[in-house]
Parts: sequence; structure tokens; C-alpha cells
Amino acid sequence: MEPLIHIRTKKDIPEEYIDTPVGLFLEYHNLGRKFEEHKMAELLIGMCMDSRIVLNIPNNFTYVLRTGGANMRDLEFNISYAVAVGGIKYIIVLGHTNCAMINLMSKKDDYIKGLVDNGGWEKYLAEEHFYQSEPVYEIKNEIDFVLKETMRLRLKYRKVTVVPMIYRVKTNHIYLIEE
Repeated sequence: MEPLIHIRTKKDIPEEYIDTPVGLFLEYHNLGRKFEEHKMAELLIGMCMDSRIVLNIPNNFTYVLRTGGANMRDLEFNISYAVAVGGIKYIIVLGHTNCAMINLMSKKDDYIKGLVDNGGWEKYLAEEHFYQSEPVYEIKNEIDFVLKETMRLRLKYRKVTVVPMIYRVKTNHIYLIEE
């Protein structure tokens, strides 16, 4: 059984997130809350670059960093900037179902061929790039990866609330991951 908390009503939002940017995000996206005007970002969302994911949020409410698999390792300067200069106190790590970063090895041939055909790479360089990058970006399981990334960010930003979530592509709904 998946450790997911489905947010269907405001009562489903855990008490620690009520009246916070995390709760407001869930209300905007899942519950269709009417957009309010925001003077500055109150939240940072680290999520996958997958084009199927569309967030229902107002302008100027959140910083959004998009990268393959919601892997934030290469974006730490950006996160640190949002925390240090932007005053961000809440981060959401938002993975999603059916992520293409799962089982990368099965996509190796397409990846290499695509870099050669579409990117103009030499085959040996494309192969080297894949083999160096695959261990860093491979995701075995979306939920487990989001939980690990959440824990990593919590250790790095101890005064920031970091919350793990999953976006179901099929339903366009966001779920909290129960820890």
C-alpha cells in the first residue's frame, strides 16, 4: 500500500500545514481555491521537468525548479539563493508517477542514438555521458526517491520545512507522502 495522503478537502490537510504556504499550495492545486495576489514567493517547489505536470498556482506564489526526476542535487545554489535571499521557509519535493528517470538503463540505446541524431554528438561521447550520468540520475522508485531527497534537503537546510509529495499524472492530483 502506498503511503499517500489524498487531499480532497481542507480537512485532509495535516494540521502542521494549515495556514502555511504548503497548505495553501494544496488548496490552490487540489481544491481549486481562488487565487490570491502574492507580493513575493513563499515557497520553493523542486519538481520534475516532465511536460505533463502542470501546477494550478497563482503568479508570484512560488519558486519552481524543474529538473529530471525532481533531483535537486545540481540545483543547490539556486535553492540556497531562494532560502538566503528570498527568505523561503518551505520547500516541497514533488515527484510524480510514471517518471521517465526510472530504469534509465532500458533507455540507454535511445538516449545515445538521440544525442547522436538530434544533438550532433559523437557516439563514443554520448555513451560516455550516459554511463557517467545514469548512476546519478537513476530513480528506482518515485516515492523512495522523493523521501530520500526530502531527507537530504532537511539535513542541508535545518530551519526550512521540507515536505515530500507525489503528483499523479493520470489525475492531476497531488498527494502528501506519509513518512
